[in-house]
Amino acid sequence: MSYDEKTVEALIKMEVACRLALESLPTLPTETEEALREPIETLCQLTERELKRLQPTYTRSENLD
Repeated sequence: MSYDEKTVEALIKMEVACRLALESLPTLPTETEEALREPIETLCQLTERELKRLQPTYTRSENLD
């Protein structure tokens, strides 16, 4: 596995974690959800952007089932 492959793999894992975190936010107390939503959304956006930069063919699956 090359450096780029390891990087892409790590970013994909982060992308999945971001989406799971966003999905979990509504189960938290409102104050906690509000405090965490923006930073998590920012991380998701940055992760997806970096994935697309390193692997332009990357497309995120909307379903995490």
